[in-house]
Amino acid sequence: MPFLRFALRVCLRPCFHAELLRIGALGASVKMEQEGASMVILGSLVNGLATVLGGVLGLLFKRKMPDSLGDFLMKGLGLCVILVAVQGMVKGGDVVVTVLSIVVGGLIGFAVDIDGWIHRFGDWVQEKIDRAFRGSTALGNFSDGFVSSSLFICIGSMAVLGSLQSGLQLDHSTLFAKAVIDMVVVMVMATTLGVGVPFSGIAVFAYEAALSLGASLIAPLLTDAVINEMVCAGSLLLLAIGLNMLKLTDIKVANYLPAAFMPIAVCAVMQYIQGVLA
Repeated sequence: MPFLRFALRVCLRPCFHAELLRIGALGASVKMEQEGASMVILGSLVNGLATVLGGVLGLLFKRKMPDSLGDFLMKGLGLCVILVAVQGMVKGGDVVVTVLSIVVGGLIGFAVDIDGWIHRFGDWVQEKIDRAFRGSTALGNFSDGFVSSSLFICIGSMAVLGSLQSGLQLDHSTLFAKAVIDMVVVMVMATTLGVGVPFSGIAVFAYEAALSLGASLIAPLLTDAVINEMVCAGSLLLLAIGLNMLKLTDIKVANYLPAAFMPIAVCAVMQYIQGVLA
């Protein structure tokens, strides 16, 4: 029996050590993957935190601002949003892509009722805020501020290209520069649009992190032409926001949110059809 125990120990020890090494290597691999993922989303995390900070600073100024001045600045900011929208729309090269993106994306958003979901969530948050601040209207409407600021900072080539650079090259310089710009812009927006603006930091982080983590999969689809069409479709939504801020229209912009991403599918289908017909 002692001899048998000795033999088993000698035979099993190499297997046991090999298994330990395999488990150790697997654990190290998982740790490296986790560290790699955290590095990939570093740029989007900084952008999100900078947006929250800018929004909070804007709210501090808003509480000391007269309503008349806030309305005046709101209209001026609406004009600026329209200017940014026009600059983005001229980048689009195919009207058919834009029309199909708006129609199909709008139908999807209408069926899902994105605007309704956001406003129900916003109303719930608004109720909590009103209760905490005893019905004060000084902090503005949550839903309007959240949707407007989220679209403003998420729509644009810097968000798309910066996220792809973070995901493919671990180069966060574009998103770091965007973070500084967004912090200043959001601070101004919060002084007029209110408490929903800082929460757009969550939206921009989720959007850019998703693009960065999926960069290797979607990068082949995001050619320069597709990105330009995405910016064009998104800029149309910004135009609608600007008109709403000027109180000229009452468009449910949130229901058109899928339209900003539809150029990816529309351009792929059109390219396939052209290849079949060629």
